[in-house]
Amino acid sequence: MSTYRVGLFAFLLISILNLSGCTKLTKANYDKIEMGMVKSDIEILLGTADSCDKYFGTYTCIWGKEEGRHIKISFIAGRASVFSHDGLE
Repeated sequence: MSTYRVGLFAFLLISILNLSGCTKLTKANYDKIEMGMVKSDIEILLGTADSCDKYFGTYTCIWGKEEGRHIKISFIAGRASVFSHDGLE
């Protein structure tokens, strides 16, 4: 096999693996979230949040894109208090 074909094959294989849904943003992981969990425990399940904002002593983090598939968790006193999701299978 030529070097070009090996490189092309490797590129295609990596692309397919990246598109195959290798994500932690799943309904199964959402179902593991419990009231009172700390952010570091949730990050073990979901990875690092895509965004976090502070409001009046609480903070809300979003994993994914808010206008698309996402998990949204609000923390009070450092503990998960309200969480929701959209677009998860």
